[in-house]
Amino acid sequence: MEIDFLLEEESAAVALRVLLPRLLPGCVCRLKPFEGCHDLLGQLPRLLLAYRRRMAQAGQENLRLVVLLDADTIGPRWLADLERHAAAAGLLTYAAAPAGEPFQVLNCLTVEELEAWFLGDEVAVRAAYPALKPTHFSRVGANPDALPKPNETLWHILKQGRYYLSGKAKTEWAATITPHLDPARNASLSFRYFCRGLAALRGAI
Repeated sequence: MEIDFLLEEESAAVALRVLLPRLLPGCVCRLKPFEGCHDLLGQLPRLLLAYRRRMAQAGQENLRLVVLLDADTIGPRWLADLERHAAAAGLLTYAAAPAGEPFQVLNCLTVEELEAWFLGDEVAVRAAYPALKPTHFSRVGANPDALPKPNETLWHILKQGRYYLSGKAKTEWAATITPHLDPARNASLSFRYFCRGLAALRGAI
């Protein structure tokens, strides 16, 4: 199976380069980061039509597409737009497909931001940054997806361990934390949905 990932930003690509060999063994994955959500959404209708044509060609039957955006407080609207664009292009999505039926597109949100996926696995963050203590994570709570600004929360935690005192480094965080992530223990519901969707995508052929 070949899977193209349309991503909002480079930090997501950095994380997925590490995660996908574990989540999608044997699949060919291509990562295409954009310059933010508006860039991706602006190009998406045209891109989806192009993918629909490619998938109809001989030898392209196993091509699939994943679109990943940050929710950024307006997740339901973003997700509705993603589903609407896919339907307009004649592509079936994971959300719209009957249970167990093949689909072509998986639309996902990181809620609210990619850093919520990292905060969902305290063990992974502490493995990447050993100076951190359990008490540094007190503001995360049971549901990291409920945090209004996960990247600010993660930065605050890291600064308590004397890391990144001069500024954020989202791409570096992704490269450093992702190798330690364990989907089985992650508390982020959006991350769990992403993993379930990939498993369904892989089993759809």
